[in-house]
Amino acid sequence: MSDAIERVSLTIPTELVDELDSAVEEWEYASRSKACRDALRKFLTDLRWQDDPEATYRGTITLIYNHDAHHVTDELLELQHDDAETIIATQHVHVDDHLCLETLVVNGSGEAINRLVNQLRSLNGMQQVRFAIV
Repeated sequence: MSDAIERVSLTIPTELVDELDSAVEEWEYASRSKACRDALRKFLTDLRWQDDPEATYRGTITLIYNHDAHHVTDELLELQHDDAETIIATQHVHVDDHLCLETLVVNGSGEAINRLVNQLRSLNGMQQVRFAIV
């Protein structure tokens, strides 16, 4: 992305401007413009993700699951080994006596990542699967 900046004027409902101003203050943004640029980047990244499944994407898949569920740990480990090209790192945390939180760092085609996310969602004991693209 170039360093050139273009001024753009937007018409936004007052309530949305108020929320933006609150976010700018709460998140300590330098300006509304910086907050809008970040929001626009996220919007466009999400849009591209849907439009081009062949492109390469990076992000994290975050899982919450009950490790007591039948075979979930074995199936999760098998998926991770099967998708070693896409999964480049993992982190595992014990949330409590039954729940685990696992983060998978992924780098691969949108198609491969989407397939992996769907496979993870189908595992017995899986409570939540979220993909965040960066």
